[in-house]
This record gives sequence, structure tokens and C-alpha cells, in this order.
Amino acid sequence: LFLYLMGSFGAALAFGYVEGNQVNLLITGSLMSWFMLGAWGSLYAYTPENYPTNIRAMGCAYPGGVSRVGAIAGSYIIPIMLGAGWGIKTIMWVAGGVPLIFIALVLLVFGYETRGQDLESVPLVEAHLKEKNAQFAVATPVHE
Repeated sequence: LFLYLMGSFGAALAFGYVEGNQVNLLITGSLMSWFMLGAWGSLYAYTPENYPTNIRAMGCAYPGGVSRVGAIAGSYIIPIMLGAGWGIKTIMWVAGGVPLIFIALVLLVFGYETRGQDLESVPLVEAHLKEKNAQFAVATPVHE
């Protein structure tokens, strides 16, 4: 996931900096699409593993919903930036480069490896709830 995010960063910047002919835009656009789709697929495989089974659907639904809000907002914000005289390079840095680097660094620092662990209970979430003496806000009943 980290590598796909870094590839997305590089491809987004290349897209903003290439000369505006069709071949350059096609190549950098294809690279950006490939890396973004790779990150997207990896993210949808990685995210569910970070939640205990009884809240996994909720834990995946909230980020999915927020991502759609961001996609809708971007459709309105980018034309406003272009209308305000921002160049493509600046827009690619603000809308693509900086967020991708930030997300990649957060993943690198705080990413949680679940390989070889019991996915029925994720220790970090369980420990946090025990510390706060709390219960899950929404829980799916587990039928045994």
C-alpha cells in the first residue's frame, strides 16, 4: 500500500509537470491511474483487517462514505482552483502530492500489521476499549 501511494504521488506530480502533448499526458495519466487503483485495491484489503469482526462493516463503511464526500467535493473545488488562476502544477501538489505523502507517512508510522494474528480481536482496539472501560458503539452479534 505504501509503495502504491508513493507511486501515485510520483505519477500525480509527473502529470502536472509534463508538456501538454497527448503522448505525455497518456503515459503519466495511465501511470497515475495504475498506482491509484493499486492503492485503492490494497486499501480495501487492508482496512477490514484492522477492526474486530463485530465492528468490521462499520469500520469500513465510514471511511468509504467519507471518501465519496471527498470525491464529490473535489469535482467542485478543482474547477474553482482553475478559475482562480492556479496552475496545473500547483493543483497537482495541493490536491495530489501533499495528501498522498501525508497518507503514506501516516501509514508507515501507524500502520498495523495483522499477518499471523487472530482477526477476531484486534489488540489495539481491544486495549483502547478496556482502557476507556467502554463498549463498541455498534456491534454485530456473534452467533456461535
